[in-house]
Amino acid sequence: MFRRTRPAAGPRALRRAGTLPGSAPHAARTLRALLCATAVTASLLCAGEQAHATPRPPNPSDAQLNAARAAKASLANTVGRLSGQIVQAQAQLRSLSAKVELAEQKLSFAISKLNQAKDQASQAQSEVVAAQKGIENARTNLTQYVHDSYVSSTIGSATVGLLSATDPSALLQSGDYRKYVSSRRLDVLSSLDRATVAKSNAEAKAKALVALQQQLAAEAAAAQRAAQQAYANQQAQAAQLRIQEASYQRQLVAAQTQLAILNGQRAKFLAYQAEQARIAAERARQAALARARAAAAAAQAREDARREAARRRRSQQQDNTESSSSGSGGGGGGGGGGYTPQPSYGGWTASKGRAAANRALSRLGTSYAWAGGNYNGATWGVDSPGTDGAHDSQVFGFDCSGLTMYAWAPQGIYLDHFAASQYYAGSVHPQPGDFLPGDLLFWSDGGAGDIHHVALYIGGGNVVQAPNSGDVVKVTPWDQVSPGYFGATRPLT
Repeated sequence: MFRRTRPAAGPRALRRAGTLPGSAPHAARTLRALLCATAVTASLLCAGEQAHATPRPPNPSDAQLNAARAAKASLANTVGRLSGQIVQAQAQLRSLSAKVELAEQKLSFAISKLNQAKDQASQAQSEVVAAQKGIENARTNLTQYVHDSYVSSTIGSATVGLLSATDPSALLQSGDYRKYVSSRRLDVLSSLDRATVAKSNAEAKAKALVALQQQLAAEAAAAQRAAQQAYANQQAQAAQLRIQEASYQRQLVAAQTQLAILNGQRAKFLAYQAEQARIAAERARQAALARARAAAAAAQAREDARREAARRRRSQQQDNTESSSSGSGGGGGGGGGGYTPQPSYGGWTASKGRAAANRALSRLGTSYAWAGGNYNGATWGVDSPGTDGAHDSQVFGFDCSGLTMYAWAPQGIYLDHFAASQYYAGSVHPQPGDFLPGDLLFWSDGGAGDIHHVALYIGGGNVVQAPNSGDVVKVTPWDQVSPGYFGATRPLT
């Protein structure tokens, strides 16, 4: 006996088993895929709407930024001009102080001369008294001489003539007697004249010395008063200038703060704008992807329907024992969307640069701490004696290179805590006008080995930086950070 062989399964059997493309299970799977793609698209669009709902930050106008820059520049010029005036006033004060000291020296010299004049006047007065006594003595001698001439009986050789003379005429005619009388009279009169002249000279000298004494004292006192008055006036002027400078300095700080706030707002707005553009682009990409998937699913459904109709036509032409040739149904599935990342150099990408900038911006307002900061965040600083950072061990924050090493650490580059070495963190050194977010900008007084400051570019012409002790992490226009701009580096290039 021969065993009857079971015929091969026909199309109907296959359809009942659900293995043909046109079968109900396959259509259900296609419908489920289409619904799933639609749901994914809806969830992405919903997420995009939620992200789009982020509050829009304020966007200061260019006019506001320009006005803030102009106000800062004007106040800076005013402070500089007042500082120059204060320097001039201080120089004048030093000059006037020297003049006062000179006046004091002149006064001391005048007092010395005055004391000498007093001594000389006293001496002259003594000479006047002595001269007066000389006059009195001369007068006494003259009186005595006259008395002796007529009363005394013995006057040298004249006594002989007086005793031997026969009459007064003979006595007067005696040569010896006349010679004696003449000599004695001249001596007495000369003494009287000399004494009178000496007294007159002594009195004149005493009067002149007293007048000189008074003149010197008056001139010295007047010079001292004039210098002291000028010094007092200059001191008052300098004090007024210092008050004005302090006032303008406060206004300058306020203007700088306002400009920094506006720059920060502009930077945040630009970041917001870029994020919104990214969200919109992602939404468009996801929508296009969903449409492509839906179109592919619809095309697949149409293809399945066409094949099912063809199969039915063939089924009508074949009997139940005919083996059906199954058409393989090519499965469909839309391709992935068209986002192509920007070209990168080494490990650098634009998204990494933006991420580094955003991480640094997240620490706005953090205190500056000398030698502070690391890959994980802010740290306690180190004292720097003789500088504004003398007590920075009590400050929790970042210094300039600490902030940049913290910003770039999550992107896979661990910078040294040293601005000069960070310059070599990449091989691309962009020029002004070509900066991208995340680029490091450096300042130096000489070459690369003298680099003393680093800041991180965030876009819009601004950098985020940790400036110096007593300040905080803030946004600043890159060309207003410090004199001596050296160059820039793009890390991971």
